[in-house]
Amino acid sequence: MARGSVEQRSPGTWSIRVELLPDPQTGKRRQKRTTFKGAKREAEKRLSQILHEVDTGSFVNPAKLTVGDFLRQWLKDYVETGVRATTKEGYQIIIEKHLIPNLGNIPLSQLQPAHLQAYYSKALNEGRSDGKGGLSARTVKHHHRVLSEALGHAVRWGLAGRNVALAVDPPRTEGKEMQVLDGAGITRLLEAAQGTVYYPAIHLAVFTGMRRSEILGLRWRDLDLDGSALAVNQVLHVLHGGSVIFQKPKTAPTAP
Repeated sequence: MARGSVEQRSPGTWSIRVELLPDPQTGKRRQKRTTFKGAKREAEKRLSQILHEVDTGSFVNPAKLTVGDFLRQWLKDYVETGVRATTKEGYQIIIEKHLIPNLGNIPLSQLQPAHLQAYYSKALNEGRSDGKGGLSARTVKHHHRVLSEALGHAVRWGLAGRNVALAVDPPRTEGKEMQVLDGAGITRLLEAAQGTVYYPAIHLAVFTGMRRSEILGLRWRDLDLDGSALAVNQVLHVLHGGSVIFQKPKTAPTAP
């Protein structure tokens, strides 16, 4: 099994060393060294990931790592366990349907701001998957945020020297004023929903401000009839394809 160690270089910066198998041609000792930025426990976690990749044969030399390889690795090592189910699904769609097809073949070490700027321009003009025009500036800006977050981890993991997304200006978006129902609008909404299976959910949303996922996750034991209150103890997300995910809420408010 591969072995390695973590050594501090400066506050918040760690050197990760991994002993690789000897060169099959010369028998010489081989090592991999990479710099990691963050807490020591995070550096140790990254070391464990690298050792696992070396032992299972899935390790890719950073010099040969493409943007596509890295993004899939980031989905597996960070997104899979580090974000909520709906966020993970959104990241996967952006990465697999947009970022990898357009940027995936570029070596991560050679990714430049110009590559990103060219992709954003293309996405704005012809980025829709159905081939009928471009994506909105708001959507492309979200792609930029996902890519920047991923590249930030690449820098922390020692796979990239800098986050090139920070040198690129994402598309500008115009803020839209939120349209809120007034009293008459709420009355019409409730009257239209009366007698349908959606009425209880709409009534709860209107008078408590609960999110759809919070309403869908309610159970009878979450209802306190004596206290006239609802406890939000879980949320339910319905993903694309019909998969259902139950999760604990970030906070557990009580709705009167």
